[in-house]
Amino acid sequence: MWAMATKRKRIHLIERDNRMIRLDGDLWESGFWSVPEATAKQLVGGSILFHKKQKEPSFFGGLILKYRIQDKRGSMGQVIFTFQFQPDHRAVLAEGGRWSQEMKVVLPV
Repeated sequence: MWAMATKRKRIHLIERDNRMIRLDGDLWESGFWSVPEATAKQLVGGSILFHKKQKEPSFFGGLILKYRIQDKRGSMGQVIFTFQFQPDHRAVLAEGGRWSQEMKVVLPV
């Protein structure tokens, strides 16, 4: 269950524009996000969760398999995460920590 996985590294994203693209079966791409490459690299193997609002539970998400940078500008690129949909990534609240604009990154030590 998700409650036992709260120590998992994860990124919560506010997604209002439905930028996710289904690649094949349960394999998806996340759309474009301004995330430092070092952070994207750390998130591989963790979770990605999509929300409509910060205080609402996630409506979609999964396990991050890899990432790629679409357009690099300075130290920040437009990152696209490839992830595998997981049903238990729905209805998850973004607990603890603070949101930074449209995202919240949790990297437990």
